[in-house]
Amino acid sequence: KIREKLCKFQVGDEIRILDTYQMIAKDEMLYTSTVNTIKQEKINPEWALDKALVKANTAFMDNASDFFQERRADVQHVGNLILKNLLGGEEEEHPRHFKKNTLLVVHDLSPADTAQIIKGTVAGFVTEVGGKTSHTAIFAKALEIPAVVGAVGITQSVEEDDILLLDGTEGTVIINPSRADKLHYQDLRKKYEQMDNLLLKEAHLPAVTKDDFTLRLAANMELPEEIPTIKKYGAEGIGLYRTEVLYLRQKRLPTEEEQFQNYKKVLRQMAPHPVTIRTLDIGGDKILEDSEHSEYVESLNPALGFRAIRFCLREKGLFKAQLRAMLRASRYGKLKILIPMISNLDEIRQVKKIITDVKSELDEKKIPYDHNVKLGVMIEVPSAAIMSDAIAGEVDFLSIGTNDLIQYSIAIDRVNEHVAYLYEPLHPAILRLLNQITEAGRQKNIEVSVCGEMAGEPLYLLILLGLGLTELSMNPLSIPRVKKILRQVTFKQGAELVEKALACKTSSDVEHLVRKEMSKIALPED
Repeated sequence: KIREKLCKFQVGDEIRILDTYQMIAKDEMLYTSTVNTIKQEKINPEWALDKALVKANTAFMDNASDFFQERRADVQHVGNLILKNLLGGEEEEHPRHFKKNTLLVVHDLSPADTAQIIKGTVAGFVTEVGGKTSHTAIFAKALEIPAVVGAVGITQSVEEDDILLLDGTEGTVIINPSRADKLHYQDLRKKYEQMDNLLLKEAHLPAVTKDDFTLRLAANMELPEEIPTIKKYGAEGIGLYRTEVLYLRQKRLPTEEEQFQNYKKVLRQMAPHPVTIRTLDIGGDKILEDSEHSEYVESLNPALGFRAIRFCLREKGLFKAQLRAMLRASRYGKLKILIPMISNLDEIRQVKKIITDVKSELDEKKIPYDHNVKLGVMIEVPSAAIMSDAIAGEVDFLSIGTNDLIQYSIAIDRVNEHVAYLYEPLHPAILRLLNQITEAGRQKNIEVSVCGEMAGEPLYLLILLGLGLTELSMNPLSIPRVKKILRQVTFKQGAELVEKALACKTSSDVEHLVRKEMSKIALPED
């Protein structure tokens, strides 16, 4: 029911999370264990489930991996939701009936709880755990609810009925603010709402700088249902269509025909704008319902393990079916194929060989397709960034996945609140890698885009502009704000800022430089 309700919000990551929750609910660790305990010990379901949860919790506690600790929390959230239903609790639209304009301060909120929060009643929330890219933060962004996550110790600092000011943009919480604070933030909110309305009116203006440099602003997407929103906010195409949701919405793998119809619909609706479809970026943990691939679960490490192109090159039949579906759909719009997690040239050459084979199969069967579909790769692994000059000679475009590139390069878990402070997009090493990649694209005369969270952050726009990127792909809600700033600046400003930033030796030096330059611009948030 929660999942069906979420579809009204036209969200992607959020639905995928709940699909995972549904799989957890059917997993042997909970379901089979509970049923067997009822049969063997003749106890009620609530008690049997509680025993299964204790057992699962102990199993996960034995593994120190951050990934398994996060899954422990997921299993507990699912178990608590089932227990609540088994105990006959009344069905509610949200966890509790709150007074209007309530701010929730909690240790943690499960994605399911967050999804049920009614906008307008709960004005925002603060959690002690999580990071900017945690599941709960993703939900909050989709529901447009202000949130601050990873505020360690907040539950000890706040009392029931305290007055709070929450700034979700800056990540600030003020406890029992002064009258001056209240007036300041009331004024700030009014200006923010006015700016939001203005931005939407200007969303379809050209994304061109004052000195006529064009930077295409595209949208990241997971579901075709998001297309109306993507068009509303002025996207000039889809820079990243994550296809994993097709494989997670049902117990079986999607057929080639189902994929073809999906891609065809997206390409038709977005024409004449380009649509970049990323091939399957999934690992064994996400195909638990498909027993044929369950052998990969045990060896899985979600960040560095058997996923994305590594999985597809092993499962060539599955990979070919997706490529055939893409190519068949290509004649209905402007398709670009994107390969994730490339780490060396051999992988690219294997992919190109497979695509050639698929095209030959289609030619033999006289199935029409666009013979000029562009092939690109995601640069998100440091080895690929370092070898970007060689990689650029093998493909038609490069797409930089900054989320993972930053995570892998600085060696941090970006959703772990204890190391979240190390997630620094303006780290000098990251800037040098970005410069190296864009320079490789220029040398080979191919397009280079950014499709990570960095693309949608106004603070980074001048840097990304100055690097000479072709496209930025982001959450569609971010497009009007980024476009507004872009139309106020020049490419020359960006290029000069990049030159100065590359000479800096610390992240703080770069950030000071960038903020100083951006302070000269009338930012939409002001």
